[in-house]
Amino acid sequence: MKLTILGCCGPYPAAGGACSGYLLSQGDTHVLIDCGAGVLANLARHIAWEDLDAVVLSHLHYDHMSDMLPMQYALQFHPRQAPLPVYAPRTPEPVRALLDAPCYDLRPMEDMRIGEIAFRFHPGRHPVQSFALRAECAGRCFAYTGDTNTLEGLDGFLSGADVLLADAGLSAADWRAQAPHLSPEGCANLARQSGCGRLLLTHLNPKYAPGALEAEAKVLRPDAEFVRIGNQYEI
Repeated sequence: MKLTILGCCGPYPAAGGACSGYLLSQGDTHVLIDCGAGVLANLARHIAWEDLDAVVLSHLHYDHMSDMLPMQYALQFHPRQAPLPVYAPRTPEPVRALLDAPCYDLRPMEDMRIGEIAFRFHPGRHPVQSFALRAECAGRCFAYTGDTNTLEGLDGFLSGADVLLADAGLSAADWRAQAPHLSPEGCANLARQSGCGRLLLTHLNPKYAPGALEAEAKVLRPDAEFVRIGNQYEI
């Protein structure tokens, strides 16, 4: 599998940046994971509209799904033979209703297979319904925390992933037990507890310097790095 970073900021994009969006590909299978502000333009750099097999939305905060709205226009001008499958939480209902369009086939967050890739989901801890995911293919595993804070059982769900993409949305100084995000240190702890291979950090708040946050994670995981738009990783 190949992971392409289309956006990595949150909860708003940095200058010239984009919010959460990640393209996971295996052969001819292409799945977009999250689609925040700025992701749509970056997606078009990598694949044609007709080659996108599905979208998986970890949760329905705007920094993870807002570009699904202009995508409706793109699909009007590039019609598909069948509506695009979109896997999304059922709540918040007013936001999910924005995705109720003829070009989308809305589906629940249930374990499933898209082409060659098998997906599993686990609830996160966030102000709205949110999910972590595992994507497995040919004996390799990619895992993504979505937006979450610490949560019992999450390390077991992520166990043994070859690559973990983790929500490092708050610095250690700003993190609290009831906050909506992990810190880089918390991501490193989670990767260590779950026995994950490579640790990638995302959901960079533009108010922080990424190098400073990387340093917080590197105390426990020297391999930790913040992803950047355009980066590609082999899983």
